[in-house]
Amino acid sequence: MATARQVGREKLEGVHYTPAELAGYVARKLLSYGSFPKGRAVKVLDPACGDGELLLAIARELAERGVAAELVGTDTDANAIEVAAERLANTIPGVSFRGDVADFLLGLAKIDSRQPASLFDLGSGDEEEKFDLIIANPPYVRTQHLGSERAQELGRRFGLTGRVDLYQAFIAAFQSVLEDNGSFGIIVPNRFLVTKGGESIRRLLASRYQVNEIIDLGDTKQFAAAVLPAIVFASNIKVDSQKIPVSSIYSVETGTQATSTAASIYDALDGTPNGAVQVGTSTWTVERGEVVVQPKARFDAPWVSRSSDLNFLAAVDEASYARFSDLGKIRVGVKSTADKVFIRRSWDDLEARVRPERELLHPLVSSDTAERWNCRHSALSILYPYDMTNRKRVPLDISRFPRAAAYLELHREQLSGRKYVIDAGRHWWEIWVPQKPADWAAPKIVFPDISTNGKFAIDRTGALVNGNCYWISLSPEQEDLGYLAVAVANSSLAMRYYDARFGNKLYAGRRRFISQYVDHFPLPDPGNPAAKRAAELARELEGTTESAPSLEREVEAAVWSAFGLEQA
Repeated sequence: MATARQVGREKLEGVHYTPAELAGYVARKLLSYGSFPKGRAVKVLDPACGDGELLLAIARELAERGVAAELVGTDTDANAIEVAAERLANTIPGVSFRGDVADFLLGLAKIDSRQPASLFDLGSGDEEEKFDLIIANPPYVRTQHLGSERAQELGRRFGLTGRVDLYQAFIAAFQSVLEDNGSFGIIVPNRFLVTKGGESIRRLLASRYQVNEIIDLGDTKQFAAAVLPAIVFASNIKVDSQKIPVSSIYSVETGTQATSTAASIYDALDGTPNGAVQVGTSTWTVERGEVVVQPKARFDAPWVSRSSDLNFLAAVDEASYARFSDLGKIRVGVKSTADKVFIRRSWDDLEARVRPERELLHPLVSSDTAERWNCRHSALSILYPYDMTNRKRVPLDISRFPRAAAYLELHREQLSGRKYVIDAGRHWWEIWVPQKPADWAAPKIVFPDISTNGKFAIDRTGALVNGNCYWISLSPEQEDLGYLAVAVANSSLAMRYYDARFGNKLYAGRRRFISQYVDHFPLPDPGNPAAKRAAELARELEGTTESAPSLEREVEAAVWSAFGLEQA
């Protein structure tokens, strides 16, 4: 059980201590790729060792093989180093441990005067200590949280650009402390495989290392926090091209028939071919493939591994007439950064003198009411003090609305404390992201940020969209194309396209429908008879108040046919 202190570190510093079973798996896999030096002990580093679980796991594996080892662990938490030392010092024959209270990255980069001149100085000149193996589960935090000066120095030292996660700096730094042909195994968030922000780390891995294997642990809930991890195994070998084995394991819906059984998810990953596997009372799907990286490869595309997915994507792309981005800009909904002030279930329970004027209160579509085919108004409504006739953000003269002004004044301390609003030259009582006010009145496609399947619908009521949803404003001539887009987005074809191209699954099969993904959703030729039928059916479903499975099945068939594909 995590201590209160550990929970605090998880929240503030992105620290997630490694479970023992996962640590053992990483250690075994790493040793299958690593090489043992002749005539000396194997040197192993954990640069963010915490309580020493990963080092303890690899020490046990090495001891079983009769291999002597020198373990080094660094961590900024002195208490953690003390715990690691108690667990590792003289507890396993042939294994020694040295723990340093230090920041691995800042010390290695020599940009912090509080760190040793070199954390890994051999004591005989300027040469730095090298390691045969690195095993790591570094903190998952953005470098900017270190402070801009340190983040910039780390970027310069390790050749990093843009908004990157701290674990990327660790991966870059490994090259300078690994022996030639040395190997590492690192636990990282799996989103690097598919997100736009993961482009830099995909390039980093492929350009600097031989990537031996990537394992996406999906929604196996290895950590208490909502972190979906992956394990990357790589060696300090420069290669021009490579084929990277990629495997994944995700939970599947209840009722899915398993074709095999395994004692644990790790046994499933090691021994199960593609397909569903039963582990205890749970069913998981294991998928295997490879990512081919050629010289001068681009890394903006996600690392998709299965050949069947690649063929499917190619067929859909070939049949695509346009993308959702061609409909217009996909915008996130209103973000007030003070929802308890601006958004309420009822405004009528306020005293009359502070009850905002009715013309400033607007209905809201939120994630709980954004459904397939239909948008219902949320039980919530929003105080929106902007000129609704202007596409640009034009705040109203709040003095003309004395009750709203009095209400906002009650919350002045909270609202004026949003320094970023003030620094942007805005009124203290403004909404941070109000979007384009006049566009709310036009028909718009609305969909929630997170859902298991597509929940796309067209709203015609002029309601505002909450920040947990996205929306696309439609011009009058786009109406038919808008209904076609809704039909596609709600189809199984779109979900397969999402999983193959982006693969960003959360727990329980939920997906993120953020703009960088939905922008790329395909649209078939709207003149195609099947596409016309799909749009017509979407209109018909918009008018239904109850489930209409026969119509939905017809939409499915029409969408697949519009792309020239047989329904899966």
